[in-house]
Amino acid sequence: MRTVLKLAFDGTPFCGWQVQPQDRTVQGELNDALTKLLKQEIMTTGAGRTDTGVHATEMYAHFDWDPSIVAEMTHAHLVHRLNRFIDPSIRIEEAFEVGAEWHARFLATSRSYEYKLCGTGSPFLRQWAWMVEDLPDFNAMNSAAALLLQESDFASFCKNGSDNKTTFCTVSAARWVQREDHWVFEITADRFLRNMVRAIVGSLYEVGRGKWTLEEFQTRLQARNRGAMGTSAPAHGLYLSAIQYPHF
Repeated sequence: MRTVLKLAFDGTPFCGWQVQPQDRTVQGELNDALTKLLKQEIMTTGAGRTDTGVHATEMYAHFDWDPSIVAEMTHAHLVHRLNRFIDPSIRIEEAFEVGAEWHARFLATSRSYEYKLCGTGSPFLRQWAWMVEDLPDFNAMNSAAALLLQESDFASFCKNGSDNKTTFCTVSAARWVQREDHWVFEITADRFLRNMVRAIVGSLYEVGRGKWTLEEFQTRLQARNRGAMGTSAPAHGLYLSAIQYPHF
């Protein structure tokens, strides 16, 4: 049987999503918990990878298992048991059966991220948002963000040494919005390069604080060179916020 988990996690205590030999990861915690609960070796496949310290308010992962080994384990029971068993920084929201060909990564049609930024006045977001001394010009940053929708090659935001076969992406939404005491950058694309969102946020910030003009941002964007853009924003402000699939 192939089962899908819908989950969320606080990435603070983890070295990203993907299993690593010596470090705690979200996928590693899931694999260990499922293996013990289902009494069989379980390897999950996630919808994507998140870096160290990055969070997710919506993530999907699938795995295959033999329900005859633990016949009493319904999906509802599995969710309940997992949430009692796993690190509380991870929350399983739902589990359901899919066909054997369903794939959490390859069937995703788009992904959305959010990045939180706020002034230093809020003590409650210091571990989950980028705290800056002076708030930037968000109108200027939104003007620069709009240019992302006109681009297709995002090599300027691709981490050096990445193994991406292509740097082409289609960004369908990119904007800053205010939410109570902080600002959020919302971006949706069909695919993302490694470190892409944090590199974009760091570069938009250069526009917002007046270091780059809109024209200079566009020139740097079209240089197809990571060294032309700004420093990546801190990981702890980034959230994988939504994943779209054809049928749910």
